[in-house]
Amino acid sequence: MGKKRLENHLKQVVLNIKYEYEDGRISALELLNAIINKLPLPLLEEYTQLIFLPLVLQLVNDDSKTCRERAGECITLLLSRLSTQVLQSLHEYAERWSDSRSDKKLQRTSVQLFGLFVEARSDFMKKNGRIEKLLSVISRGLYDEIGDVDQTDVLIAEHNWEMVYYCLQTIEKIGSNTQSVLWKDIDLWVMIIRCLAHSHPWVQLIASRSIYSHFSSCKVEHFENIQNNAASMLIRIPGSLFEIARNLCFELNSEDHRQSDEIIEMAIKNLSWVIKIMDKHPNLCYKSKDMLDVSGEVDDEDENNDDNPNDHAKNPVTWLMTRLSNIAKKPGSVRREAIFKCFAAFATFCDAEIIGNHLELMMEPLQRVINETEAREESMAFTNKFTNNANQSEISVELPSEVLNLLEEKCGTELFIKTLAKIKSKAREKREERKHRIAVEAVQDPEAAAKRKLAKHQKEKNRKKRRIEERKISRGVLTKKPRHIVN
Repeated sequence: MGKKRLENHLKQVVLNIKYEYEDGRISALELLNAIINKLPLPLLEEYTQLIFLPLVLQLVNDDSKTCRERAGECITLLLSRLSTQVLQSLHEYAERWSDSRSDKKLQRTSVQLFGLFVEARSDFMKKNGRIEKLLSVISRGLYDEIGDVDQTDVLIAEHNWEMVYYCLQTIEKIGSNTQSVLWKDIDLWVMIIRCLAHSHPWVQLIASRSIYSHFSSCKVEHFENIQNNAASMLIRIPGSLFEIARNLCFELNSEDHRQSDEIIEMAIKNLSWVIKIMDKHPNLCYKSKDMLDVSGEVDDEDENNDDNPNDHAKNPVTWLMTRLSNIAKKPGSVRREAIFKCFAAFATFCDAEIIGNHLELMMEPLQRVINETEAREESMAFTNKFTNNANQSEISVELPSEVLNLLEEKCGTELFIKTLAKIKSKAREKREERKHRIAVEAVQDPEAAAKRKLAKHQKEKNRKKRRIEERKISRGVLTKKPRHIVN
């Protein structure tokens, strides 16, 4: 085939990756992938510019996730085959785009490309300080997007998630190839920890994976001599262990529609590791060295002031258990299920001493859900309603019962029974106290009592409506009927 004819064929293939329909674009990208793989290296390098830039545009602009993935695969294959000289010229494109502070889209494109460079040619990126320069670009990009904002107080706008996500994606790729370089960048780890509480679930998930990757390379025993393990960001960033635990709790405390199995699973894995370090080295939770003396006194009802372990010199493990226990008391089946799975992981991986010292905090929300379910079943049987949903209540009580069995096996039957009796006694006392308070209020302040009754009826009405919606969603029924337009 002549040179001119080959060039025309390549131009036609490249043009087809912009085809109107997704299936056509996928076919064109698969053909281009085969061409990149089979074309002799001298010819491939000659036509690199013809292939590379259209692929980058498709990677950034295509609406189809599948097409973007195929475009990324083509670029990765292209980069893996090129010589260092040609590769350097393409790398310079990404560098120039990363310096474009006024064009966010170009910056995002450069970060995506850098990730493909790391994935395809880690040997090239490790030379001449390219990884270090890339980390500074990523740090700058993350800081421009999230800065010093604490996402647990003020959420980042949803439209800012893409740059943050691709920065974290590139960090994850760097970590899989050159983890030692990544450990040194403290400012970058501060940003990653903040991203755990980002408003977008993809950002939360990839930040959790990065944190877990760091934890996986450490062992709890290595922290016995902290002075000789200064490489970990837990030691080099004072208070980082608490920040991680707080932001992971923030993830688990999200509304049900924002939860996902992947995020919950990663949060549980990280917390299972965090709690063991908290128990062995509570000082890592504090920014100030003056707060090393901690105690185990925690107010069970303290939900508003549990975002700072320095308050009242709390025991970090007790703070974490209290936080999780308070989250599990809130309505939301997915949220509760996530916390119960977390308790099950603690019962499996933690020492019996940790579980025994915080058994009441773990058992209280579990027992509450069981009591609520039993009361609901009795009410349904009495009113003879929702007879078709009997199995749903049985399933909802299954998980807390299994977790209680795990806790009993871990800490022993005697302690378990004593704690259970204490929880039931406290619940009974609170119930009697509440009844007495309502009775006194009805006599002393009838107007307030009437308002309370109205609020209670409205709350019950909302609760029933919410349960009906949850049942519809569980059965795959649309909550709103689609409106049909009749011509």
